[in-house]
Amino acid sequence: MFTISDILQDINRGCAANNMIEDCFTYRIIFFVKEEGKDTKHYMDTVYGDIRKSLEDIIRNHLSLTNRVIIANTSVLKNGKCVCLQNRSYAFSLDEYFKRIGGERNDWKRNRMIHYEKWARR
Repeated sequence: MFTISDILQDINRGCAANNMIEDCFTYRIIFFVKEEGKDTKHYMDTVYGDIRKSLEDIIRNHLSLTNRVIIANTSVLKNGKCVCLQNRSYAFSLDEYFKRIGGERNDWKRNRMIHYEKWARR
């Protein structure tokens, strides 16, 4: 399960890799809402300081018990070219959330990696 902080870290790595001054661009967040057999594509434009709030609004306004929200891409226009800042897409599902808090799903491999990363940072 991913968090908004995971997406922000990915975007920041993309900004650094493309040697960008973050506050000088308008960001476009492209996302999909997937319901039973029906996918709809949406986008939201935002500035760097409001990316977290925009991501929270997308998830809050579009996620329900019957669908999934996928943050597919965050991009900017730099020198007339579209630059993609995310390395992957991020899916949000309440079904996965309830399984995790109910103890039905134990992603031991990811938990182990997080544990090791914490020790590596010390």
